[in-house]
Amino acid sequence: MILFLAYRNLSRRLKRYSLMALAIAIAFALITMITGATYGSLEAVKDKAARYFSGHIDVMGYNPTGRQDIPDPQGVFQTLISSSLPLRTVAPRTVYYNNDAVLFYAGQSVRQRRLIGVDFSREGKEFSSLSFIQGSWEPLSTASDQSKGGILISLGASKLLGCRVGDQLTLYLTTDTGQYNTADLIVRGIFNETSLFGYAAYMNNRELNRLLERPENSATDMAVYVRSGFSPDAVAVKMEGLLARSFSVAPLFNSREKRDAVLGTLVKEPTLIIMTQNAQLAQIRQFLDALLGVTYFVLTVFLVIILTGILNTYRVLVHERTKEIGVLRALGMQRGTVRFLFILEAALLGLFSALIGFLLGFVLLKTLGSLDLSFIPGSGLILENGHLRTELNSRTTLLNGLLMIGTTILAAWGPARKAGQIRPVDAMRSN
Repeated sequence: MILFLAYRNLSRRLKRYSLMALAIAIAFALITMITGATYGSLEAVKDKAARYFSGHIDVMGYNPTGRQDIPDPQGVFQTLISSSLPLRTVAPRTVYYNNDAVLFYAGQSVRQRRLIGVDFSREGKEFSSLSFIQGSWEPLSTASDQSKGGILISLGASKLLGCRVGDQLTLYLTTDTGQYNTADLIVRGIFNETSLFGYAAYMNNRELNRLLERPENSATDMAVYVRSGFSPDAVAVKMEGLLARSFSVAPLFNSREKRDAVLGTLVKEPTLIIMTQNAQLAQIRQFLDALLGVTYFVLTVFLVIILTGILNTYRVLVHERTKEIGVLRALGMQRGTVRFLFILEAALLGLFSALIGFLLGFVLLKTLGSLDLSFIPGSGLILENGHLRTELNSRTTLLNGLLMIGTTILAAWGPARKAGQIRPVDAMRSN
């Protein structure tokens, strides 16, 4: 009965409520766009970091000599893929951490911050979101390319070298025995990556192992990608216990700095060290936290504006409906029921307006995501293939909706309480 009365009152006063409903809808549309763009940008940064830092979880091997090497790559691989952990991809990597890897072409040279050997037959699909200017990672996944030699380089490196896809570069590096080694590699792809994860080159892991004079199946890292919806930190804790049954595993670290500080004294035998993406990204976590902080600040401002607007509007509505309230009270409606009636009207108003706002925000967000924004300086960190990534999960959307409806109810609470306190005789006497 009360729900019917609230809906009837709301529908009969559509013109009176229209401006308030429009304000709530626009605000919720903006909130939807901001949260969708922010969480999409965060996921884009994490995906870029996953390619650079060997997955969401990086299983690294160290031995007492200081060389990074997984003692039994195949054993670690089989242990992980045969487990019940929510893993999307598991693939061995060989990462050349020395800073003397240099690419030469036509008299020009460029030093690479990191040279990464990837098993593209297993991990290639994780490179599908990499923004390629020319070429692709797919030729590196074929067996025939292993004999030819191929490499993926960044746009910055290609500009310094003046090369294109199909050109042959010369790679210079140092083997594990300290000898110099070179290889001629064909550029298979040129990707656009922000400087934070740039100046890294990707090639076939077997080819890199041969250049370093290591066994073809050796690996320095095991790249582990977690399924969507699962926390890499929680999975890493379970992974530590799983691998500790068969291998020597170091305790988890929350940053690379803490790992490096104890690495020399920690490794007394071939040891596995598990690093989560959050630990790898500790240096730029402040940027990510600041991005979320700005988002929540903007949301708070929107909610305060809506709260103030609804509060003032409902005060006027209660004054205009004084006689109506008096009639309801004269017919026997209790004070609490009158108060609940106004609160229910506000809840329905917030619900319907939020639904309209969500649809509007969804359309605008998808439109924004279809635009090429690569021309914006410094935007490469949060873009994928030049476009803004959008993430609208049901949990965040539901939370935003509840906050919006709750704000509407909170704003109407004071006027609704005042409406319940009006005496029938005073209401009937008012003009």
